[in-house]
Amino acid sequence: MIPDSIIEEIRNRTDVVAIIGRHVDLQKSGRTWKGCCPFHGEKTPSFHVYPEDRHFKCYGCGEYGDVFKFLQKLEGKEFPEVVRALAADAGVEIPEEAVEDSAEARRRRKERAEALATCDAAARYWQARLWSPHGETGRAYLASRGISEEESRRFRLGIAAPEWNDLPPRLAAKEISLPAIDRAGLRVPSDRGGYDRFRGRLMFPIAAIDGQVIGFGARAMGDEKGAKYINTPETVLYKKSRVLYGLDLARESIRKTRSAVLVEGYFDVIGLHQAGVKNAVAVCGTALTPEHLELLERCDCREVVILFDGDVAGLAAPAKAAQVLLPSGVSGKVAVLPSDAGKVDPDDFARAHGKEGVDALLAAAVPLTDFLIARAVERHCKGGASDAPVEAKLAAVGELAPLVRLAPEGLARTTFEERIARRIELDLQALREEIQGRPRAPAEVAAPPDRRPRPAPQGARASVLLPGPAIDALGILAGHPELGAVATEEDLARLFPEGPLADLVRRLCHDPMPLDEILAQLGPAADASAVQRVRTLAGPGAPRPDVAERELRRAVVEAKLDALRKEQSRLLAQVARGGSPPAEDLTRDQLTLQRRRQDLERRREELRRP
Repeated sequence: MIPDSIIEEIRNRTDVVAIIGRHVDLQKSGRTWKGCCPFHGEKTPSFHVYPEDRHFKCYGCGEYGDVFKFLQKLEGKEFPEVVRALAADAGVEIPEEAVEDSAEARRRRKERAEALATCDAAARYWQARLWSPHGETGRAYLASRGISEEESRRFRLGIAAPEWNDLPPRLAAKEISLPAIDRAGLRVPSDRGGYDRFRGRLMFPIAAIDGQVIGFGARAMGDEKGAKYINTPETVLYKKSRVLYGLDLARESIRKTRSAVLVEGYFDVIGLHQAGVKNAVAVCGTALTPEHLELLERCDCREVVILFDGDVAGLAAPAKAAQVLLPSGVSGKVAVLPSDAGKVDPDDFARAHGKEGVDALLAAAVPLTDFLIARAVERHCKGGASDAPVEAKLAAVGELAPLVRLAPEGLARTTFEERIARRIELDLQALREEIQGRPRAPAEVAAPPDRRPRPAPQGARASVLLPGPAIDALGILAGHPELGAVATEEDLARLFPEGPLADLVRRLCHDPMPLDEILAQLGPAADASAVQRVRTLAGPGAPRPDVAERELRRAVVEAKLDALRKEQSRLLAQVARGGSPPAEDLTRDQLTLQRRRQDLERRREELRRP
């Protein structure tokens, strides 16, 4: 971990105007410098740099922070990478022992650097091979898919040799060792020494958000035996749940439009980019994950449009994506490809209809919740909701209930429930009881919507929606009472509303309690999903003892980050109401919160390391 004193020295010795001025055309304006914001499209400058306080602020989109935050957001790099780059620029030396705390950590860092060099060299070799006489088959195949040479070069496509041991001698000239090739996932180990993983296939380099190649996808171009597509296995660099194909090329368009188009395959991304839809990215053989969403949010993405094939797997994709999108607050939409001419891929559609056709398709995308409701009704209420029997309506509600519980408590969840009640023609209160798992009479479910206000039951108490990470920490503590001192050190109780909940956490920090007693005290004050989460994490889903402390600390850090984001949003709204420029105390508060957030984000990254 880089000490705060060194980070502060780098911040103080960095000319924030000069660094940001490399990326933004800045003009002097009083005590500030201003220009057009690089994070959203604008023609009238609203982006200000304050040299005295060493921070920037955009009064158009609300982006705010110091030079570290600016480069993280613009270049998509992790905080330590930005710190090291600025340290070199400012002439500040970071002692090796300040960055690495063990020989094991130094070894991991060296292996990562070697794997990056290996992937980069392999990508360059395969790309050069595609445009040599050896690549004629690959070029013909790309032409048959309608992919231009310009786009092929932009995505750094290549072709692997058909030989079983082609790569090691090629990379040996670059001083890349056999162990490094193995660690990069480019060879398959065997009793006879191993062989090239990719042979005779079209190669798709997969890059991290900063453009560094970390893995590969490979497609067969004929009737070869085996899978049509194969990917790099999980390596020190490549985790398929943490990478989106094409994000390095799409990030600027995502930042400007605040929207991403999510597709399924490599050719889908390339075809959409070629048609002019530059904010398209793809998952790499897995469903959308929270880590994927975090990458998109780093590009200031506010909306994800799902555009998958019209087959069974494609139609199931929105429900899987909903499990990540609904709790996040990021808006989700679903664009449905026409199926009247048979199965159509996004790249086929883009090639046939161009940007205008794709734009029209995306403009017609329906909200994710509406799509989920329509699918549930179509699957269970065959003749339409009006004439459907009670059992069919219950089946549709049963499919939707887990998704409703994922939506944040408040307006988002209430609106979702109201739309279900109207679409399936149910009583809203009965629907809510069904979703929460409370018993009720069957006739109550089938009753038509009643819009008259209902009085609250006497003595009823409102359930409190608890922050997800805070509830996770509580569940881990309930299952591992020996971590009471850790929870006290992390001040876990402060993450809960004062009253019975905070008191319960304080007691748990000092005295173990039976799980049934914990749930009994939690039930009246928390929503049903929070109670179930604690039950799971204290029981069958409890982390192993050797990682429980780290998971508890990580959950606390996530909860603190959630609270900081809400406070930043509150201050930003206060700034917006006060006009531009903001009062100095508000600016100072925002900068303080931003530094605290960066400290927590650094801690989170450390806790994520194995």
